[in-house]
Amino acid sequence: MNNVGLEYRGVKGWLLVLCVCLCILDPAAIFFNLIHATNLARADFDKNPALLRLIVTNGFFSIGFLVFSLYAGVSLWRLHPRAVTYAKRYFICASLYAVVSVFLPELFGLPEANRKVVAAASIVNTFLTVLYMGAWYLYLLRSKRVAATYGQR
Repeated sequence: MNNVGLEYRGVKGWLLVLCVCLCILDPAAIFFNLIHATNLARADFDKNPALLRLIVTNGFFSIGFLVFSLYAGVSLWRLHPRAVTYAKRYFICASLYAVVSVFLPELFGLPEANRKVVAAASIVNTFLTVLYMGAWYLYLLRSKRVAATYGQR
């Protein structure tokens, strides 16, 4: 790399915030949401096997995204050459799963009363997730620091 953009190199500023989000805050939120959803639904597992299947499936994907988030964040922090690609893939996959998750209660055959409760929270969560992931994705595309640090966007 040439000397242009030397002041932008390194994991500082918003790139550091992104690393903290991917390595600490997002995994903590994923874990908290997984525990919270499981505890809320636990009383109905015997009466509603579809709810149990939904929670288990969501838990499986949640753990996968927790690991993916950590991997992307640590890769960025350690300046791995493909770190930006990993982070972008994480943002895309998490956004896609958020959209698909809106339809999971129907696909798993939850009773209509349960679907309505889950759908209301799911739509808001999907909107916020896609907005959050999209904002970070755009940051990776446009950031001078990302370009200078990783030699790509």
